[in-house]
Amino acid sequence: MAAPKRDNAKAARVLVDAELTGNATACREHEVTTRTLQRYRQALEHDTELSQLFAEHLRTAVERHWADELDDTMTATITRLRGLVEDSDDLHAVTGAFRALAELALTREALNLGADPADDDRATVQPVRRLNN
Repeated sequence: MAAPKRDNAKAARVLVDAELTGNATACREHEVTTRTLQRYRQALEHDTELSQLFAEHLRTAVERHWADELDDTMTATITRLRGLVEDSDDLHAVTGAFRALAELALTREALNLGADPADDDRATVQPVRRLNN
């Protein structure tokens, strides 16, 4: 009797999770054995469809994680800089914080270029307010 056909989409998800969270966690969450995970890894060497799915899933997972980390870090930085601006009488420190906030705003805008606003509320570009001298 022939072996059952492997579900490459599931195998790719299991492999990516194993890379990101470890073998035991991936096996538990996907309800597969360690031996099955080993077979999936062996199949990566010769199954081009599985290899391609694995690469796509891994790229997506890493990009999602990177974007989440960046957003969290930018939010924390903005909060700290806002506190510095509100609590400091040191004009030099306030000016430096303002410059840093402006650079963060530009970075966020640049990263959101090309994003579909329907996919993410953060993709909405806010108008730039200019100070009159």
